[in-house]
This record gives sequence, C-alpha cells and structure tokens, in this order.
Amino acid sequence: MVRNKNTSVEDKDIGKESRLMDGRIIGKAMSFLCLFICETLAKRILSLVLIAAGVPNARITELTGLCDRSVRSLKKAIERDDNIDKLFVVGGGGRKSKLGDVEAEIVEEIENNNYYSRQQIADMIQERFGIKVSLSGVGRLLKRNRIKRLKSGSLPAKADATKQREFYDTVLHPLMEQAKSGKIALLFLDASHFIMGCNFLGYIYGMSRRFIKTYSGRMRYNVLGALDFITKNVTTVTNDTYITATEICELLRKISIEYAGKAIHLILDNARYQKCKAVFELAAELGINLVYIPPYSPNLNLIERLWKFVKGKLRSKYYDRFDVFIDEINSIVHSTHKENRGAIDKLISEKIQLFDDLVAVNENSFTSNKQRKKLAA
Repeated sequence: MVRNKNTSVEDKDIGKESRLMDGRIIGKAMSFLCLFICETLAKRILSLVLIAAGVPNARITELTGLCDRSVRSLKKAIERDDNIDKLFVVGGGGRKSKLGDVEAEIVEEIENNNYYSRQQIADMIQERFGIKVSLSGVGRLLKRNRIKRLKSGSLPAKADATKQREFYDTVLHPLMEQAKSGKIALLFLDASHFIMGCNFLGYIYGMSRRFIKTYSGRMRYNVLGALDFITKNVTTVTNDTYITATEICELLRKISIEYAGKAIHLILDNARYQKCKAVFELAAELGINLVYIPPYSPNLNLIERLWKFVKGKLRSKYYDRFDVFIDEINSIVHSTHKENRGAIDKLISEKIQLFDDLVAVNENSFTSNKQRKKLAA
C-alpha cells in the first residue's frame, strides 16, 4: 500500500514536470512563430496542433493564451472541415454591415438633416430603407464614418456675418494688437444677472433626484463689469435692483481712475442705457472711447465668456443664503487675474467665433465650411 502511494506521488510529480515542460516548449514555439507572423495567428496554429494531439480545451487555453471560446470554435471548424483557410486570416473580417450599398445614402441623410439621438437615426433607416438596425448597429455606423454627437452652437437669428467680419478685421483686431503692445487699455463691458435659487440649484448625492424649493421673492444680484483684455482684471459695479445708465456712468468713472494716463477703448453692446446722452457726454469728458459692436453680435464681446465661466462655477452648489451667494460671485469674478488666470486666458484671446464661413445644412442649421472641407480631406 505504501509503495503504491509513493508511486502515485511520483506519477503526480512526473505529470507536473511534464506540464511545465510542455509550457516551456509552447512558449518557445510561440516566440519563434511571432518572428514571422502576428501573435494571434501563432496562437491559432499552436492550438490546432494541440487539438490534433487530443489535448483538452482547458489545457490549450492555459498553454496558448487563446480563450476557451476561440478554442471551441477552432474545434468545430476542424470537425466540419468548414473553410479551414479562413482560420489563418487575421483582420479584415468582423461583422458585416447589413446596410450594404445604402450606407453612403444614410450618411448623406444624417449630414443633411438634424438627428438628436441614435433612436431617431434607427427609425429613419427603417422608414426610408426598410432595414431594422439596433442602437449598437447605429453606433458602429457612426464610428465607421467619423460622425460624432457634438454640442450645438448658437447663431443669433439677426446676426450679420459680413458686418461682424468687417468689425473684427478693421476695428477689434487692430485694437487687440495695440493693447498687446501696451499702447492702449482695451476693455469689454457688459452686465450679467444672477438669480439665486433659479439656475443655481447644485447637485446632490442620492438614490433619487431631489427637488429644491425656489424663492418666491426677487433675489437677483446684478454685476456690471469691464474686463481688461490683457490683464484679465475685472472692474465692477454691482447692485440687487437694476442696471441703468447711472451704473454705466459710475463704472466709467472707476475705469477712468484705474487707467489714468492711458488711452482707454471700451467694447460694449447696443443696450439703450449704454447709448444715451449721459453716457456719451461722460465718456467724452473722461476721454474714454466707446466702441459699439454690430447689433446681435454677443460673440464679439469677450466678457460674455466670463459670465458663462462664472455661472458654470456657481451651478455646482446650492446657495440658501443671499449674502453667501453674492460673496461667491464676487470671489469668482475677482479671481480672473489671480487663481483662475489660466482658465480665463484660454477663454479670452484673439480667437473670435465668426459666422462668415458657415454653409447651410438645412433651413435652420449651419456648419463651418472650413471644417467640413478638412474632414473631407
């Protein structure tokens, strides 16, 4: 009995050594084959040899690294004698699209109309071409044709692209160059209104979505600001009532003191309280040049980007006290030339969104002709 037990142990040791040897041999064979062919093909060839030798699937997977599913597929192909040649081809296969010759037409349809979801595209394909496609199938179609779900931009309905381009080329860009050389102070003026408990409800962790009670009274904080194109410093006048010509004049006086001795150019829009007699007369008295952008051209007033930045910061938290809300706004606005300087430098630059290169996609949407040509190339 003892001898048999010892023999059994010895047999196990021999089997273990044999398996280790097999692993070393297969490893060397794999390394050799990979000198001439890809690793995937090397795994398949070795797996075929081991299948022919009657090695169990689990052992083949262990030795070659090929998954169990692939080993079973190879076995079935051998048993059926099912076009063995295809086993020695890597790549170029994959799932064949059921869209066939109509794929180009589908892509053209997507490019010429506005589709907001994969489901809409799937419905369109079934309705127009009679082909039922899953949402994952739509995803593969989009990926193959480099079509992405991109955030839409806004185009003011009454914007005049020609006037905007002319203003940028002949007025705004030359002023930017003068400001960069230190010859003038260039500022962008605009007002923004922050209503507590309206757009700034924040995010709350939980198993279900929360609804926060908003305030019944008017709790609005108005910030009239002038953003320095070079330093990114913001000069402000604030209140919780209204912005009028009185606040514009107050800001002009503050700017005049802050930039004493410099030629000041102030970019602003065509709001009525900014184009009144009191503002004109005070600006002339203080030696401030008022430069009005073309109508319906918020893209030309760079301080609009600052307001978007501030509101983005505010949306991450809920404020239940108006004084805390005000302090946070002031802190963000006055950090543009300090801790937030890096982010603001990326937002405020000579790069201006202009619309003179847009081409119509359909009646209500447009795309950049320059970008479209770049993608086509």
